[in-house]
Amino acid sequence: MSVEFPYPVLVSDIGGTNARFALVEAAGAPLSAVIRLPTAGHASFAAAADAAVAAGGWPRPRSLLAGAAGAVTDRQVTLTNADWTINGPDVAAALGLDQGLLLNDFETLALSVPAFTDAHLLTIGPDLPPAPGARVVIGPGTGLGVGALAEIEGRFLPLASEGGHIGFPAESEYEQLIWSHLGYSIDPPEAETLLAGPGLPAFYQAVARAQTIWPGELTPAEIVTRALAKSDPIAVDTVDRLLDHIARFCSDMALTFLATGGVYLAGGILPRLRPLIDPKDFRLMFERNETHSDLLSTIPTRLIIAEEPALIGLAALAANPARYMLDYRRRLWR
Repeated sequence: MSVEFPYPVLVSDIGGTNARFALVEAAGAPLSAVIRLPTAGHASFAAAADAAVAAGGWPRPRSLLAGAAGAVTDRQVTLTNADWTINGPDVAAALGLDQGLLLNDFETLALSVPAFTDAHLLTIGPDLPPAPGARVVIGPGTGLGVGALAEIEGRFLPLASEGGHIGFPAESEYEQLIWSHLGYSIDPPEAETLLAGPGLPAFYQAVARAQTIWPGELTPAEIVTRALAKSDPIAVDTVDRLLDHIARFCSDMALTFLATGGVYLAGGILPRLRPLIDPKDFRLMFERNETHSDLLSTIPTRLIIAEEPALIGLAALAANPARYMLDYRRRLWR
């Protein structure tokens, strides 16, 4: 079917903490300045979109493309870490839109990868050329997102995932001790429990108590600040372990999707931890696999450093929807 998103196009990246909005006024026009609004500060997504348009002084949009942090079923999503249920046709009716599309947030990030330039990416480890094949995007933020992208005859098929909710078993008795201090003596925690930002204070406490230290309560930002300054050995150990676990998780997802096209890291916390990412250590953990270490050693790993990468991808999708293999008939709002 022929698909068109009439301009102006409003694009939105909806997370558990913030919803980000930008406007593309015409085909080929750049993204506007981004408006960021707290999800908890608005009763609904439609209300937040209205507020963003007013705050930006923008013309009324005719189309809206959004990526949301939750499992999307056809035209609806309930956010995993916020109290919004978004129904696309209802949003279209409320805002008077001609067209709209709702995607999972990491489905969105995956389809954004082809729009990135070298300036949007930082290579971790050797600068390996991506091979043909799937690409996977992983991001620890408010939650832990996973998405993948397949390329078929020059067109891109984004694949949504809830991979952040798989179990993350301990690999040593010491790790199991940390897990027990997190409350997981038998069943392993979900990967999101360990790798997403909101879990960092509990992880910090568990690492400390495994060393028979009972520190005061800290926020994620305070832990990261102390680790960056190297002023708190427990914070340094916690963040080092966090980065090792992220590398292990990336390795598992690379094998799950056979991501020979590369692994791309996103999310709110990693750009801030960039000075602490040791490429050699990261790649050692990433490539460590009894059966497929040779395969993993050929897969590039890159950190997405673009500001608002999802909005870049949604703008690219709006400009050329035929380039993306989506079930538009089932997912368009109109």
